[in-house]
Amino acid sequence: MTAVKITRENALAALRTIGHVPVLIVGGGINGMGTFRDLSLQGVGCLLVEQSDFCSGASRAPSRMIHGGLKYLETGEFRLVRESAAERNRLLLNAAHYVRPLEMIIPIHSWFDGIVPALRKFLRMPAKITERGALVIKLGLWLYDLYGALNRAMPRHRMIARQDILREIPDLDPSLKVAASYYDAWITSPERLVLELALDGMAAHPGNLALNHVRFVRVEGNEVALQDVETGEMFSMTCDIMVNAAGAWIDRVNSGASSARRMIGGTKGSHLMLELPALAETLNGRMIYFEAAGGRICILSNFMGHVLLGSTDIPVDNPDGVICDDDEVDYLLSAFRRLFPQVSVDRSSIFFSYAGVRPLPANDASDPGRISRDHSMPELPPEGERRFPILSLVGGKWTTFRAFSAEVTDEILKRLGKRRLSSTENTPIGGGAGLSQASTHTERLLTTIAQEHRLDRSRARQLVSRYGSRAKSIAEALAGGETFLASLPEFSREEIAFVSNTELVLHAEDFLFGRSSVFMERPLRHAALRELVETIAAFRGWDAAKQSAELGRLVDRYRRLHRIDISAATAPHPRFI
Repeated sequence: MTAVKITRENALAALRTIGHVPVLIVGGGINGMGTFRDLSLQGVGCLLVEQSDFCSGASRAPSRMIHGGLKYLETGEFRLVRESAAERNRLLLNAAHYVRPLEMIIPIHSWFDGIVPALRKFLRMPAKITERGALVIKLGLWLYDLYGALNRAMPRHRMIARQDILREIPDLDPSLKVAASYYDAWITSPERLVLELALDGMAAHPGNLALNHVRFVRVEGNEVALQDVETGEMFSMTCDIMVNAAGAWIDRVNSGASSARRMIGGTKGSHLMLELPALAETLNGRMIYFEAAGGRICILSNFMGHVLLGSTDIPVDNPDGVICDDDEVDYLLSAFRRLFPQVSVDRSSIFFSYAGVRPLPANDASDPGRISRDHSMPELPPEGERRFPILSLVGGKWTTFRAFSAEVTDEILKRLGKRRLSSTENTPIGGGAGLSQASTHTERLLTTIAQEHRLDRSRARQLVSRYGSRAKSIAEALAGGETFLASLPEFSREEIAFVSNTELVLHAEDFLFGRSSVFMERPLRHAALRELVETIAAFRGWDAAKQSAELGRLVDRYRRLHRIDISAATAPHPRFI
């Protein structure tokens, strides 16, 4: 795929000339960006604006699972499970560079518990499951296999005897009775997949723009006011349809159109990254899907050699600046100790934490877990001087974004009097073009890159794992030689320059958190942040004051949102605070 060569200056210059756009999308998370790409593929003119960087809200804070929704069987949401399983299989085909099969292990501590409450939940009657026995789980997995039959990409479930699972994962709680194994999928870099949807959309329909750090301000009469967050410059335009894809901020955006209607009842999900390399090695690429106290489902997995632990489900009113708070830390570590009673873990094991707010529909349910994860598209019809409708994208989950985007696109096409030109069901995303779960295509790509661009095969493999087939254009830019960073040896100065110049990187923060996943792959030191800023400064021409501000921005983000003190004073040992 050809890199989109667009600078922020050129994009803003184009924005100044746009008096009218058929579709304006507010929000650059997975649902908004999926809709942007689909509309672009159908030849519809559209503009997407995101007040922060792309994929900066809940889309950047998932459990990194692409799953069919096993737990939704309990509440009888069969349509959602069927759609989720089908979309999971499609992502395994269309985004094979980032989405891969994942074996899930369920430790089971009883044979028959949970039958009655599971039946009550299935019948939509009040019930709370505190423990699920082998019989309930076996039935659920049997149904799950049926729903995953379309485009089946992975093995069916199996039950594992106690002695066998303890031989494979000896640190597990020895009081378990049996275990189950089934397959879902995981995503290595949700940040980059969202970014590639933007690049695909702009390549498919030149003239369409996806812009970060531009915020929606308000609707004034029949015009929409936007603002460049960096300079404060204002823009004004009209549109035929506005799509509110602001996630947990949907109600806030709609209030800018003078609507007090409540659509969102978000819940916070928090995760911890733990530096436990021995346990990560024992997990051997598997994810544990387990019950915490009270029946709440948690996950624990090996992510890039470390342990990812999550998540919580807590109602929140204000999505700004959410963090994994002390109660959640205690809850997650307690759940960990219940699962692995012999593994020593405490706050000193945490090297990163994150939280996001799920944009769930407004609901007064006492149990957040019972709120549907299905998606909907409520409308604010034209009113007063505002002659365009506003469609709000409520709910949904990472796995089903393509299907949700297709529904939104079909509705917009109908309203614009246009027809769909192509389906996205089998359309590869970004660097997924030409790749599959089979190793043949990847090996062929590695050989091509190594031979044509005279790169070491291990370096070619690193680029392919990071960018998929887009690695070809990046390797071409590196043909003149590379200088690798001392504190971030995974990256060269030339790679950072190429990515920054072709992927709408405005801040060093955009590169670190939005164009890579290195922040979750290992603990980073202050020296790594400083060297990244200095590298970008060299080709952007940043002066000393700008460099200091960018470094301060990174350090502040680590402390404020991730509870990590990564200041120079704590180097070389950042700590959880």
